[in-house]
Amino acid sequence: MINKISFIKFIVLVSLIPTLYISFNPGVVVIPTLLTLYPSLLLVLVLIFTERFVLMDEKKTVLIFLLYWIFIFARGIYDAKSLQDWTVLLSNMIANFIFFPLTIYLGAQKKYVGPFIRALLIAIPFIFILILGKDDTGPYGFVKTLSCSFLILLMFPYLNKKLKFFVILVLIVIFSYDIRVRASLLYGLLIISCILPYYFRSNEILILFKALRKTLLFFPLLFAVLGASGILNVFEHGASFESIELSNEENKQKQDLLVDSRTGIYNDVHSALLKQNKVLIGLGGSGKTDTFLTKNENNQTFRKVYEEGRRGTETRILNYYQWGGVCGGLIYLVLIARASYLAIYQSKNWFMITLGLFVSIGFVMSFIADRLMYNLNTLSSFFMIGMCLNRELRAMNEREIKAYLRSHLKGFSLTKKIKKYEN
Repeated sequence: MINKISFIKFIVLVSLIPTLYISFNPGVVVIPTLLTLYPSLLLVLVLIFTERFVLMDEKKTVLIFLLYWIFIFARGIYDAKSLQDWTVLLSNMIANFIFFPLTIYLGAQKKYVGPFIRALLIAIPFIFILILGKDDTGPYGFVKTLSCSFLILLMFPYLNKKLKFFVILVLIVIFSYDIRVRASLLYGLLIISCILPYYFRSNEILILFKALRKTLLFFPLLFAVLGASGILNVFEHGASFESIELSNEENKQKQDLLVDSRTGIYNDVHSALLKQNKVLIGLGGSGKTDTFLTKNENNQTFRKVYEEGRRGTETRILNYYQWGGVCGGLIYLVLIARASYLAIYQSKNWFMITLGLFVSIGFVMSFIADRLMYNLNTLSSFFMIGMCLNRELRAMNEREIKAYLRSHLKGFSLTKKIKKYEN
């Protein structure tokens, strides 16, 4: 008999391997990605084809999302010319276009949610022990990798005292470890803002959540249109204010919270799509853009890395725009809109309502962060979308969801796990 629960644990834990590898061997991460991605993809397919998704909502929406990115992947195969094109296409792009959309189906199955949460808690000690102390602000860095814990952090009101203390510890680390990662600082504040309303839950708070969801989905699109038309660049707006600088003298870190680090990459991608007349459907899975980073002749590192062009950027929605055009961005918006709507409007417990709001927040954050890479935090973000489509989880009342979540954390001791891995 197939042990499907062990499949979930395997998928979660091996997605950490590329991150662990690059923390000790900085450079190309293709080999560990290939060795872990394809077995995980096979297991996901086995899980999907051996299940009946009777209690999953928005199956057509997820299918359209998946099929569109398979189409973009197929365009990438047609357009691929260099060895680097094929290397990226058959590694990270397989994850972005096929693997992650498929994991939405897993989140939509109640039987896999508990094991996934437990596997996340097993993974976190690895992150602390093996990646803590590495000076990397990129997608494989400590703080970015710790983003996989967001689902656990949102469970705060339902956890026991020991795990609540752990959540507080993680939040402190997110705020204090590396102030250069502004997105993580912002995420920390947003998670606290999502958790606190639980203790004041009422119909008024629910109405506020519904209004916030609409605002979070509408304004990024408005600002995107204004920016593309040259009317208003919200990223440059911070220059009109006095700089707000954080510093950590112990780690010799400084960060201006208002500095604009996104206008350049948005200009690169939008200009490339306009030039090639691909605004509607994007550049495809092998699409590359020229980048302002190579204009400085003294910066040989960037000139070497982006010799063929830039294949992706730091922001998720811009990745979707680059590869899939306006259609790609809108399909992602529809997925987020439907998932967050079901979670906020059709849930009987505050955990799922809060998760729906957080998924909406994730759409806003996709304009400034959340790069699409094969790692555990990206996997976790798509799994949460699937959870919003999970009719069984949404139907639980407060007592039932608390019992369900705690049942999968029963007997879990973080301190025992850490001691075990240290030995």
